[in-house]
Amino acid sequence: MALSYNKLIRYDLLDDADQRLKESKKEFFFDFFSVCQEIGIADQFIRDCPSFPGSTKSIIKDELVSAIGSTLAIEGIMLKEEEIKKALETTPLEDKIRRKEQHAANSRDVYDYIQKEVLQGKSIGEFVYKEEHITTIHKLFTTNIASLGNQPGAYRNTSTSFGDPRKISLCQNYTDIYVSMKNYIEWLNTKKTGYLTSNPIAKAIMSHYYLTEIHPFGDGNGRTARAVEAMVLYEEAINPYCFWSLANFWNINRNEYITHLGNIRETCDPLDFIMWGAKGYLDEVIRIKERVLQKLKSLMLRDYVSWLLREKKHQPPEKRINQRIRDVVFLLTDLGKIPLDKFRASPQYESLYSNKSSKSRDFSKMKALDFIRISEVDGKKFIEPNYDVLERLRY
Repeated sequence: MALSYNKLIRYDLLDDADQRLKESKKEFFFDFFSVCQEIGIADQFIRDCPSFPGSTKSIIKDELVSAIGSTLAIEGIMLKEEEIKKALETTPLEDKIRRKEQHAANSRDVYDYIQKEVLQGKSIGEFVYKEEHITTIHKLFTTNIASLGNQPGAYRNTSTSFGDPRKISLCQNYTDIYVSMKNYIEWLNTKKTGYLTSNPIAKAIMSHYYLTEIHPFGDGNGRTARAVEAMVLYEEAINPYCFWSLANFWNINRNEYITHLGNIRETCDPLDFIMWGAKGYLDEVIRIKERVLQKLKSLMLRDYVSWLLREKKHQPPEKRINQRIRDVVFLLTDLGKIPLDKFRASPQYESLYSNKSSKSRDFSKMKALDFIRISEVDGKKFIEPNYDVLERLRY
């Protein structure tokens, strides 16, 4: 059965799916439960890791840059990482800013707005979704971006088609959109007890899908839908490092993403899309978990070499290090894996040494203590911190 306007505004696709789980989709239940459990474990690890100002700033910034690039790329707006970073750092915006950078800056404003609204809502009690949230997100996305037929924050008043292949919107006019959005907000705020209807990941993914079907604005509907999805995840306090991470998965798998959206329209069955999206979200959360773990290892290695330096008088000769070695290890934990020749030629490294003999001695000592790892890729040598040494520490 294909989705109709009357079916859309009931917002009961998850209710129907819950019923199918009871009747014939028990395998899906166990698979989805397993994926959500893995997401929860990874997410809890991230939450439990100690964090302090500056310790994870680079991770959050990198994830935001990636998510902004992804959500814009899905709609054919291609920006380089440097362009996004420039737009994020330009506060206030220059009077003359390029259109692509404006897209990135607008996305930053949406990210900030979601955080502010959710945190403010929770500070005064339970967060309540409002229609104003949706229209403000759209307004922020499309401000200073000229697009035919679009008015930032305002619903369209004409019929439209979208997607690839093109499909006609089920909401043909302003009245259809008005009713759909009222019911959509009511659905977002309704707490249910079904397995899927109460699951925050399933709800986030469906909030995204429903808004793409309503397609309430003249332009920027996909970005707005993915931002609302992120808002639901943030409100549920999932993945605090970048609640927008699903945009990365949708972008990497853009063709399959579009196919899934079309299949729900044709079948009214969102189960495959929900499972696929949940697995994609698991990949994203695990990736961020690995980055957090890497940051912790970096701090631990720094702590270890600092301890060796402080306690050098009490260490055997083979473990005695100097300030230069400590500084080199710190530098490598900042740089990560880097071509060996580039590292040796870097001003930071060169400034530590006045002669070649001390440089050679320190390098040999770091290799002997397993502080560094030298590898070769396609004939080119690389250097990086050797975090494996942490597994053998006794101090």
